[in-house]
Amino acid sequence: MKPVRLFLLFLAASGACAQESWQSPDSDVSLLHFPTKLVDDLPHFFIDENIVPFAVGGLATTLDWTLLDGQNKLAAELQGWNAQALFNFGDFYGEGWIEGGLGLGGWGLGALTDDLRLEEFGRDVMEALAYDGVVAAGFKFTVQRKRPSGGNTYSFPSGHSITAFCFAPVVTKYWGWEAGAAAYVLASVDGLARVEGYYHYLSDVFAGATFGILIGNAVTYTPKDVSVSVAPGTMELSYKL
Repeated sequence: MKPVRLFLLFLAASGACAQESWQSPDSDVSLLHFPTKLVDDLPHFFIDENIVPFAVGGLATTLDWTLLDGQNKLAAELQGWNAQALFNFGDFYGEGWIEGGLGLGGWGLGALTDDLRLEEFGRDVMEALAYDGVVAAGFKFTVQRKRPSGGNTYSFPSGHSITAFCFAPVVTKYWGWEAGAAAYVLASVDGLARVEGYYHYLSDVFAGATFGILIGNAVTYTPKDVSVSVAPGTMELSYKL
């Protein structure tokens, strides 16, 4: 399947798989409230839902860095797939133009059409991308790992992978597991593309995917004692004691 068709399939799934189970404890989608939500969501990086991704991702990153990165055989194997068009799309997808465009577009379109789900989706995407930039820059300049290609920029973690994977939990939250699965597939394509192009070792991608999932889970976290119901012209927020 051509990359463009794959992306169109993702867009179709996103629109067709909307579910009624979404809920957010913070329905203030104003721009002025955005910095407050950024701060309020910091503790959510330590939620139970992030324990398994952190443990598995951390183990995969460590094992790959110590045992396999020196050989870097995966890059050569991927180049033998004869799927350069797909990998080119994966590189583009992880740059954030798609995620950022959908985030800003959803936020703005939701405001124009009074669609709270779409507004919150767009806001949470932009929040995830904000965390993405801070985490990627912080770790790159702290670790200062050279790229497999020997380029002048740093390799660990993969910023493209953080971007692609932080988007997937947000999609899952607001549009259902089917659309979320498509987003995870596209994120995986991006990760493989970064290895195939010798931009990153596989451990860089594992770390980026882990950070991305932690970010996505944090910005979409809803406490279990909070429920939100929305109907045309009304919204109800309740707390279970």
